[in-house]
Amino acid sequence: MRSKWWDEFLTILAVIYLIAFSYPAFVDPVSAQVQAYLDATQWIVWGIFAIDVVAGLTTTTDRKQYVKTHPLEILSVALPVLRPLRLLRLITIGGLVIQKVAVGRQFAITLKVFLFSILVAYIAAVQITITERAVANSNIKSFGDGLWWAFTTVTTVGYGDKFPTTSEGRVLAVALMLVGISLMGVITASVAAWFVKMSQNEQP
Repeated sequence: MRSKWWDEFLTILAVIYLIAFSYPAFVDPVSAQVQAYLDATQWIVWGIFAIDVVAGLTTTTDRKQYVKTHPLEILSVALPVLRPLRLLRLITIGGLVIQKVAVGRQFAITLKVFLFSILVAYIAAVQITITERAVANSNIKSFGDGLWWAFTTVTTVGYGDKFPTTSEGRVLAVALMLVGISLMGVITASVAAWFVKMSQNEQP
C-alpha cells in the first residue's frame, strides 16, 4: 500500500516538473546550460514517476484494475507533456474537502472540472508558446499569446486571432479542442443540474 509521504513527494515532483517545463515559455532565449539543467530535472522526475508506475504494476495483484484506477500516473510516464497532470491529486483532495465542509458533491465536481480545465489550458499554453515562438510566420510569440489561444480553444470560443502554424502545434490544438468540448460539456451539465435542483427545492 502506498504511503502518504510518497504521494506527497510525487506531488512535489510534479510541481518541480511544471516549473522546469514552463520556464522556457517565460524566458527567451534560454541559455544552453540552463536548458541542460531543465532537461535533466525533467528526466529525473520522469524516472521517478516511471519507477512508481513499474512498482505499482509489479506489486499489484490485479494489473487491469491498477491501469483503470491509475490512468493519470501511466499517462504521465507515457506522454512527457502530461507529467504535470500529477497535480490533479491536489484538485481531487481540494474537491473532497469542499464537498465535506460546505456545498456538496455537485459543486465539488464542477469545481474540479473547472480547475482541471485551467491546468490543461496552462500546459497547452506553455507547449504552444515553446513550439510556435521561433517560427517566422507564427502569430504566437509570447506566453500571453499562448495563454489567450489556449483559453479560447479549450472553451471552444475560437476567435481565430491566434492559431498554430506548425504540425506539432496543430496536433496540440486538435487534442485541446477534444478535451475542451468534453470539459465544457461536463461543466454545462453540472451547472444545469444545479439549477434544476435549486428549482425543485423551491417548489412547495
